Amino acid sequence: MAESNEQTLMLDTNEGTQSQSPWVTVLVIQSVVLAAIIFVLYYHTIDSLIYKWRHDGDWSHGFLIPLFGIYYLYLRRDRMPRNLNENANISRIAGALLLAGAFAVYVFCTLVRIEYPKNISLIVTIMGVILMFGGWPVSRWSWFAVAFLVFAMPLPQRLYQQMTMPLREIAATISGVVLSLVPGMMAEAQGTVVEFIYKGDTGTLDIERACSGMRLLMTMTALGVAMAFIHERPLWQRMIMILTCVPIAIFCNIIRVTTTGFFIVFGQHEFAKGFWHMLLGLAMLFIAFSLYSGISYILGNLFVEYETQPAEVNSSRGGDIG
Repeated sequence: MAESNEQTLMLDTNEGTQSQSPWVTVLVIQSVVLAAIIFVLYYHTIDSLIYKWRHDGDWSHGFLIPLFGIYYLYLRRDRMPRNLNENANISRIAGALLLAGAFAVYVFCTLVRIEYPKNISLIVTIMGVILMFGGWPVSRWSWFAVAFLVFAMPLPQRLYQQMTMPLREIAATISGVVLSLVPGMMAEAQGTVVEFIYKGDTGTLDIERACSGMRLLMTMTALGVAMAFIHERPLWQRMIMILTCVPIAIFCNIIRVTTTGFFIVFGQHEFAKGFWHMLLGLAMLFIAFSLYSGISYILGNLFVEYETQPAEVNSSRGGDIG
């Protein structure tokens, strides 16, 4: 009887392996073919994105976004669905509608020469292909990795410049307040410029667009969202971590701008530019990562779960005393 059960188990295992092997092979072949088709159709868009990532420091993190998406799927490889036939017709129709909508947006934006919606249509196309050929299970498994590509898409230049102005003003105002705490120094922010007087010397600190914090904002928002989703946690914890992205980015940029201001005021101009300035920016990433890790730890340990044990009935005790 034991031998029969063992043979049955081995047979089921072999059948499961044989049934999964063709599925994996088909999926790999489809993925390669579809990726090649998307690359050809969106070649100019992808080429434009790569050029932007290479030559614009504000979007140099774009190379890391797809890599993190792949890493995210690798971490969740054990949850990869094995059934491609769940609601196949509905998912194919939904995927086809997404593809049609993405293609319409791409054609329209090509005619009117608008780039950003074309970038978004690339993401919608990828999601449509996954939904059409992988169905709902694969779409639910991979949606975050696809949606995360939004952080690699450069914002329209006009919108980007409008967003930098309030960030520059915030950095200038708080930097002026912090510099004023130095004995013998007077500092006051005028818009995006900090005017200071120290030991009879006067000068100005101009918070340029490169120091507005947009680069930190985009990079750290992507980092915060990644840390919110890379581990299993309740939705409310993820929302808190995402909402802290902007304050953390502004805080780190204020530290960088104020530190640079101290270097300039005290005559250490070599530390306010070039390699040392870039190193200071990288240090802000470590600060942001530490803050996100601290928030993640606090949220993860905010509530302590206790295992409830059933009450044991003591047979030696008599009835209740009334």
